[in-house]
Amino acid sequence: MLAGSIRNSFRSPNVSRLNSLVSINRLYAHRITHPKVAPPTLGLPRQRSTMITPSINTGAPSPALFSYSSGRYLYNEKLRFEERHVQFKVNALKEIAASAVGRKQVVHLEKLAEGGFNRVFVLTMDDGLEVIAKIPYPLTVPKTYTTESEAATLEFLRLKGIPVPRVYTYSSTSENTVGTEYIIMEKAPGQPLERRWFDLSPKERVRLVTSFVQIELKLFSIPFASYGSLYYKDSLPQDLRADLYNTAPGEEENRFCIGPSADYMFWRGKRALLDLDRGPWKDHRDYVRSVGQRELEWTIRYGRPRQNDFPHNTIVKGEISPDAYADLLRKYVSMSPHILPGDRENPMNHATMRHPDLNPSNVFITDSCEVSCIIDWQHCSILPLLLAAGNPPLFENPDAEPPKGLVKPSLPENYDSLTPEEKSQADELHRRRMLFYLYMVFNGRDNKAHLRALRYPLLAMRQHAVERADRQWSGNVITLKGALVRLLENWDQLIADSPQQVECPISFDKKDVEEFLVVEDQWFKATILLEHWRSILDGLGQDGWVRHESYAQVVETNKMLKEEWISQAEDEEDYESVDKFWPFQDHEEDD
Repeated sequence: MLAGSIRNSFRSPNVSRLNSLVSINRLYAHRITHPKVAPPTLGLPRQRSTMITPSINTGAPSPALFSYSSGRYLYNEKLRFEERHVQFKVNALKEIAASAVGRKQVVHLEKLAEGGFNRVFVLTMDDGLEVIAKIPYPLTVPKTYTTESEAATLEFLRLKGIPVPRVYTYSSTSENTVGTEYIIMEKAPGQPLERRWFDLSPKERVRLVTSFVQIELKLFSIPFASYGSLYYKDSLPQDLRADLYNTAPGEEENRFCIGPSADYMFWRGKRALLDLDRGPWKDHRDYVRSVGQRELEWTIRYGRPRQNDFPHNTIVKGEISPDAYADLLRKYVSMSPHILPGDRENPMNHATMRHPDLNPSNVFITDSCEVSCIIDWQHCSILPLLLAAGNPPLFENPDAEPPKGLVKPSLPENYDSLTPEEKSQADELHRRRMLFYLYMVFNGRDNKAHLRALRYPLLAMRQHAVERADRQWSGNVITLKGALVRLLENWDQLIADSPQQVECPISFDKKDVEEFLVVEDQWFKATILLEHWRSILDGLGQDGWVRHESYAQVVETNKMLKEEWISQAEDEEDYESVDKFWPFQDHEEDD
């Protein structure tokens, strides 16, 4: 059976974590066959490529301005392109941009970049000044709130000394002369960090990390009174506003308030039709509960029986009822008052804003390698510190486990005897370890509140529970249950700060847990195998995104992978588990 084949794919002790560098060329040279071990992935997440279009000055605008052109999708491509098609009036956008910066006209317009939620244009004025126009895709939700919150967040952060682009003007409705929502903003000064990311000298790394930690210190020091997202007061009705601070803000800050969460998951698909608690929240426990309650409401109304994709359908077989997931979400909701420390005044519940997607393409630096600008604050939220805490993707630990002590990394003792390829991998691992080390060191020196949160008991366990309850029903009943089982197993430590003994509100049968842990182990191994396939497919994105130049090869490799696994089928059940539920092919989606 294929389940046995999957188990046999993990005989090596080195598959517990996929975090160190691997040569993509070596992966491609490897024959596409039943893998004996899942190799490590690249440490840095792949960023969507940018595409520069011809300048648009006169005549009819190019259709490429309105359509996605920065990559392909291996599956459900038609839907992905439809979600990213935005028609708008080019001349109206030019006129508004020129007026916003006091110029006569735009003489040059280019499509600069396309990300997961927006299309970005650079507009050049008659005197050479360049500004950015950011236009959200139709898939971007919440409508209106996303643009309102991002515009307010950028202005507020500028007032607090955070290096972000200045907003010149914006519209949070498509009922305007342009025909779509937009933000016109300053072009970020400096150069994108991604251009220098792999070539920073040791001194430049120190300057980068210290300047970034200083920026985070300013963010962590803001005394927000509630959880949610930031808005201008006049953009929200009174009943959706919460005070910015517990004390009266200054005159400039008095324009702002905390309102409903602009987090995508509170509005995704049919959630926008549900009567949900989207904030703002005064109590941290209300926020934690709302995450699970939201998914519970959606699952009850719209969840349908699902079979997992291959290879996970060899671990948990057949159709799974959404009722099983709903039951787990109810357990999560019961546990929600205890996941974070109970006292609202506990420093670990401090309302904290952090960047929602900090990667090298969103950070700009000076020539001396200090942070000059941080862009893309869309969907930014204010969360309890324990849920906001963590190493940004820029400075993540590349190793399977956190180090027991803070020891400066060094190259391996046998470095001089390594092959050039092995030296390259060792250099990259050392570079990433150094960035992690520096981030921890300078947090310890400058941002002690964050370091205390990073060292808080059961931090990862608490975060995992909320993150896994935040996921839409997909047939997966393993990851949330695993998070709940671990909270239960660590109950006494979880409530150590409670002034009185509290009985755990959930339970699992002991034998059920023993059997579950075996299944969970196999589930995680199947996930490792899936990530191995993604690496073979040129780092395939979660939504199927792939580079233009790799698309034809990825299509062929995907076909070979599927055929290889189908050839191992021993019966009709095996065959269908692969053929009908191959993870990288067109499939129906729920919203």
